[in-house]
Amino acid sequence: MPEIASHYRLLAAVLPSEEKRIRTSYMPTLVLVVSAVTVVFVALGRSKGATPKVMITYGLVMVAYVAYLVVWYPRRMRRRLIRCWETYELEIGSDYLLRRQAGIPDLRLQFDEVQVVEYVQGRYLRVVGTNGGRVISVPEGIDQFGEVLKTISSICPVHIRTIEQWQKYRAFMAAGLFLFVIMLWATSPVVVIPLSLAMGSVIVGSSFGFGVIRTFRKARNELRGVTGCSSRCAF
Repeated sequence: MPEIASHYRLLAAVLPSEEKRIRTSYMPTLVLVVSAVTVVFVALGRSKGATPKVMITYGLVMVAYVAYLVVWYPRRMRRRLIRCWETYELEIGSDYLLRRQAGIPDLRLQFDEVQVVEYVQGRYLRVVGTNGGRVISVPEGIDQFGEVLKTISSICPVHIRTIEQWQKYRAFMAAGLFLFVIMLWATSPVVVIPLSLAMGSVIVGSSFGFGVIRTFRKARNELRGVTGCSSRCAF
């Protein structure tokens, strides 16, 4: 007898509220971090005797980048959010979970692979496999979320979380950028060496790769994983 699986999709009615969440929480914090880092860079530069030309050049670059974040980037995020919202599908079989979504490979987790289930109330579930990189995010905007939650909680105990993934990424990004800016102007080994070690710890702890810039990319790519559909936009 063929296996019968249940299929779940994201509700179109929830999409507008998800778009609003991105505009009112995700984007402002990104702009705030970039602006704060710019202020620190300029303050340190002036204290170290940087030339006006250097300060003006850097200022113009950052003004252009902030304008990009405020005007163009939200439109890009909205297009990606809509695309992932329309194509996301969760399949639950007798012994597995399968997530399908346009633009990223399908991800299948057997029930016996599930190690941790995290639940940010009002936002999403994160089902984490034996390999930490194998994560299925399930937004609350999915149809029959109560049924999905009941099924997944029968596989593994659910841990309630209050901090979202993108908030962790943003904290790591801010810490890494601030340390990097301070290092740019520091001249004493007594300052540079500890900061280098601290920055290395931030990068390793963030799990984003070999550079702070990849933290930006990680936050952006979270859009493609739904949970921010919005923050893997997200999660």
